[in-house]
Amino acid sequence: MTDFVFIQEFFDSLDFEIKVVYQNYNRSKGENVYLLNSEPVFIETKNEIRPQNIHAFEKNCNKEYPLLIASKYITPKSKKILKGKGINYIDSFGNAFINLSNLKVYVEQGNAKPYHSDHSIIFTQSGGQILFQLLKKPENINETYRYLAHISNVSLGSVSNFMKGLIEEGFAVKWNNDQKYQLIKKEELLERWINVLNEKILPAHKIGNYIFSQSNKSNWKNQLLHPNLLWAGEPGAALLTNHLNPEVYSLFTILSKQEILVNLKLLPSDKGEISIYKPFWMESSTMERATNYMSGKNIAHPLLIYAQLMYSGNDRNLETAKILYDEYIAPHF
Repeated sequence: MTDFVFIQEFFDSLDFEIKVVYQNYNRSKGENVYLLNSEPVFIETKNEIRPQNIHAFEKNCNKEYPLLIASKYITPKSKKILKGKGINYIDSFGNAFINLSNLKVYVEQGNAKPYHSDHSIIFTQSGGQILFQLLKKPENINETYRYLAHISNVSLGSVSNFMKGLIEEGFAVKWNNDQKYQLIKKEELLERWINVLNEKILPAHKIGNYIFSQSNKSNWKNQLLHPNLLWAGEPGAALLTNHLNPEVYSLFTILSKQEILVNLKLLPSDKGEISIYKPFWMESSTMERATNYMSGKNIAHPLLIYAQLMYSGNDRNLETAKILYDEYIAPHF
């Protein structure tokens, strides 16, 4: 049973009183039912809610009672998505959206702080770049620090600190007398890497926003096949799965801003639908092509595409992300 005192603390953080009464627990379904001012709700608890977590709650939205998410921290974007879907939430900072028949609450104070510490050695920008290489290929954990620094485009010191943190935080172990490390809790690493990628790595490597010229907008798949370009995000997913029509575009390139204008015929625009980034991994003179994923197409690694789709919180992107995960990521985990 979820600790009633723990649930009560969420409501104590509000500036007004809501009577919270524990009702029952359905052990087979793992559901806790509470009464909020005499109205029954299912309450699910989490330490932290980010956009990629929301789809897991939606299965409980059409059940006997309304759903309420109680989380120590909910990102601003997640709150917007939850509110848009009509999913009730409350955090430990006194922010809440509760839309019940006889209880209406909406408080947003902008005072919430992440539950996970920002001081982790692993989940920094440089740590995230190294982690990308381990999630792609877990056996890379036993490569030399110099090699990891090279392929991750970070310093040797960053690799040393990262590996120390990976071991101390319980994500790398040695089994029995084996002298080699193994990466463990990969699902948790992936979930947290999604945030690092979108919040730290991509902003640091962004070249700018662009729009299509009239000559290549309607036929972007065939017009933009430059050897120094990799599609990510929605267009990358579209090329990999044929399950998505992109609305926003993301790509990686080593081309300069002038070369983007001349060679790709893309035009700079602060509100453009195309976000362009420099690679945060080490490449050869021409960019590494994802020939293992779709021959003849310029596509970024599925991990990148998956992480961008999941972070968006968009329903159609989440559906496509599951396809990517099942086909390209899970077999390597």
